[in-house]
Amino acid sequence: MLFWISASLALLMGAAASAQSGNAEITGVVKDPSGSPAAGAALSLTNQDSGVARSVVADSEGRYRFPAILPGRYSLKTEATGFRTETVTDIVLNIGTHLDKDVTLTVGSIQESITVTGEVPPIDTTKGDVSGVVTQHQIDTLPVNTRQYLNLALLMPGTTQDASRTFYNNVEIGGGGRFYANGFTVDGVTNTWAEQGEPRQNFPEGAVQEFKVNTNQFKAEQGLAMGGAVNVITKSGTNEFHGEVFEYFRDSALNNDNKFTQQALQLVGQTGKAPFERNQFGGDVGGPIWKNRTHFYAAYERTETDDSFTLFAAASHQFYSANEGVIDKPSHDQMFNLRVDHQISNAQHVFARYSQEWNKQTWQGCGNAVESNCYDGLIPRHSFVAGHTWTQRSSLVNEFRFQYAYSSYQLGPSGFPIFTDIGKYPPERLAQLQTVYVFPSFRYGQGYGELGIETRWEAKDDLSYVKENHTFKFGFDFSHIPFADDTVINYQGTWTFATDQLFNPKDPSTIANLKNPTQFTAAIPGQYTPVPVSQYSAYIQDDWRVRKDLTVSLGLRWDKEVGSYNEDVNPASFSRPIPFIGNPADRGQSRNFGPRFGLAWNVRGKDTDVIRAGFGIYYNNIQTLLNFPENRNITQCNVLIANPSYPNPYGSQSPTAFCSSSPPTVTVLDQHFAMPYSEQFTLGYSREITHDFSIHVDGVYMHTLKDWRTFDMNYPNAAGARPLPDFARILDHQPLSQYKYRAMYVRAEKRFARHYQFLVSYSLASNRDDNPQAQVTNQNNYNLDWGPSNIDRRHTLVASGSADLPWKFNVGAIWQIRSSMPFSAFSTVQVDGVTQYIPGLTRNMGNRDNGAVLAAVNAYRASLATPLPAIPASQIDGSRFNSFDLVISRPIYVREHRRIELKGQAFNLFGVTNLSGGPTSSASSANFGKILGASNLQQAELAVRIAF
Repeated sequence: MLFWISASLALLMGAAASAQSGNAEITGVVKDPSGSPAAGAALSLTNQDSGVARSVVADSEGRYRFPAILPGRYSLKTEATGFRTETVTDIVLNIGTHLDKDVTLTVGSIQESITVTGEVPPIDTTKGDVSGVVTQHQIDTLPVNTRQYLNLALLMPGTTQDASRTFYNNVEIGGGGRFYANGFTVDGVTNTWAEQGEPRQNFPEGAVQEFKVNTNQFKAEQGLAMGGAVNVITKSGTNEFHGEVFEYFRDSALNNDNKFTQQALQLVGQTGKAPFERNQFGGDVGGPIWKNRTHFYAAYERTETDDSFTLFAAASHQFYSANEGVIDKPSHDQMFNLRVDHQISNAQHVFARYSQEWNKQTWQGCGNAVESNCYDGLIPRHSFVAGHTWTQRSSLVNEFRFQYAYSSYQLGPSGFPIFTDIGKYPPERLAQLQTVYVFPSFRYGQGYGELGIETRWEAKDDLSYVKENHTFKFGFDFSHIPFADDTVINYQGTWTFATDQLFNPKDPSTIANLKNPTQFTAAIPGQYTPVPVSQYSAYIQDDWRVRKDLTVSLGLRWDKEVGSYNEDVNPASFSRPIPFIGNPADRGQSRNFGPRFGLAWNVRGKDTDVIRAGFGIYYNNIQTLLNFPENRNITQCNVLIANPSYPNPYGSQSPTAFCSSSPPTVTVLDQHFAMPYSEQFTLGYSREITHDFSIHVDGVYMHTLKDWRTFDMNYPNAAGARPLPDFARILDHQPLSQYKYRAMYVRAEKRFARHYQFLVSYSLASNRDDNPQAQVTNQNNYNLDWGPSNIDRRHTLVASGSADLPWKFNVGAIWQIRSSMPFSAFSTVQVDGVTQYIPGLTRNMGNRDNGAVLAAVNAYRASLATPLPAIPASQIDGSRFNSFDLVISRPIYVREHRRIELKGQAFNLFGVTNLSGGPTSSASSANFGKILGASNLQQAELAVRIAF
């Protein structure tokens, strides 16, 4: 009902828009020298770079408002008969800024003028959210590895990239410490894959003006993110032609290899450094099409990389030496962005944007002691966005956003041609797939292939209406998302062994001599599944200025998804009745209402101190892809054989015959499957120290509910018998997972002034969960899975800054320090296809209670049929991270606005070994507790940039 109310209002009032577009606003009161309202005063706001101007007239109480302002640099002019003209220049508005700017007129002739430089306070005393803005100056002056602007989100407290998957540039925010739990918008429209929840496409760094990181407590106008949200604004052109061309270059001579790469090179007899070369080049240009009215901005960027990765088995070298070494890993990425803005009139503005990204990546998912299920990928993406803003009067603003977006992942086994014809399984495609072998200390086999295509048709409406001290907003967002996926993952099967053994894929005798497998799994045949999804959202919001020093934000948001629950699955279409499937047509939630409450108290009424608090419920996007197994029941055979015969797990049968005669494994969505959501509570304080320096402290608590865990509804008893013998596993996705996040954020921020700026962020956090979106490890005691989150880091400190130095040099730096993440200790025991924890331990106790972990692990190793030596405490590695990045640049001016800029930057300048990839978790491995990989030791880069 709320959806239709909001939709009807928006349609009646005209085109509408999204406040997620990141627009700023200026409000205030115009007064005469006696303090009385200056009714009828004329005010004009002009973008000093584009010349675009808007004008309003103060009302009977002297109040004025400029809503829906694009971020930029503005001048504000006030005119009234009998008074001098007042002009305030250089008002810099960032994304989402609300500025109260009162104007006091001076008696005199209107031809007389007074001009002053404006200043925006460093804290916004009207906002109750927990957020920060990464500005254009920070993007331009700080070291950014790979020129991925989103990496700068890590400047804010409560952010990480520990959960990001390999081929998506992502960031996890606040308690949304999962790769799928955050929201991303660009120019007001969704930039999130529905299939898994990551950012859909990247943009050239030169196209990004700035972006806002909403860590917690954002308003009802944003949703489908139970963690945080990132709002990006792309650049618009100005009245002058400006642009740049650039080349960033690095190669092995500018790098230092980490110790694992060095050891792997020695093992294969290579001298020197691992091969590496990268060229990153492109340019951007913007300017007027029609001065003061129509402008464009275009940006292009391409990255070509010849990289490598290391395979290294460390203490198990004697078994896997034939696989170790350094393997080439080339990739390339190409991005393009074009935006055109046009000011139709004083009241109406339109824009259109086309963006494209196309990249190829190879050997993803490989490294350390893993060479299994690696893949090469082609990932083409493009989008078209159009928007219209209509300020019918200063108290009534409508906007509209439309988007069409296409995205695809085309993945296949590394080292082979990539098939791009979705839903087709020719023999040459299947022949690429290899059998996977899993040992305690090493994994091998290219058994991964998957294609997916997602399109998004999105329309958004928003209506903003001001009535006295209330700013009301109504809006809705609709997306139709056709999506299809084709998979041939694990087609040739996976063998799991309890002990390390000699293995050389080029020596058939080593494969033939493998002994004592504990498990065999496979998924046959390949499957193609199309599922269209629709997302509906609507909200109502009121920002209420209770009094001048107190703002209360009240909101209610409604989210609904159709198609994500597999409602179209017909149980009668399966060749046999499937237990627990229920009636899919009755699934789905409609009562996904998320109330939002925020409070901002301007404590002393001087705009220097603010106490903020808030509460909200935030629903998340349902990942479409993860619910596809139910659609594939029976038609795809998921094989699970414990203690199989080797080398033929099917005995005398073919795989097809085995599947037709064996109890099948099936997957069902629970009848009460739901959109997961979080309950967020925040309390914070900000203090302006000087006009450009402020300190912010926030306490955050998040409780996330109704994410899913997998339970086997046909769980075997102690003798291995299943309650329903006609089925193997019956995997039920139940909305029972939860996690709890507690944190304190501290942020000290100095805006750029007097030739320098800095930002220091600290997070003290605890993140605990029950391993969401995974099968329960032991259904007889499912609480064993409760523990620290996989990406739990207790302490995080990020310091950044830049400064203009003498002789026109500029220096920028980022220093990150992060404490260790936890890990689990596993036995070789498989129950229901799931590896069990070491007796006496629970999930992720490693690097949290190493004494208890070592005692249990060494007792387990001593109890094996062939006892293994004890693991010393010194073998347990931590995943602490410490990196200092530096950039130094100097411009050489050719003419007034033309310059050549020379730049050098170094990443991990001090050469700290930052171990990565996680400790070896199998207790029977000689490498238990060791981390067998590391991020880059030292990397330097040279660049030249020509700006005009």
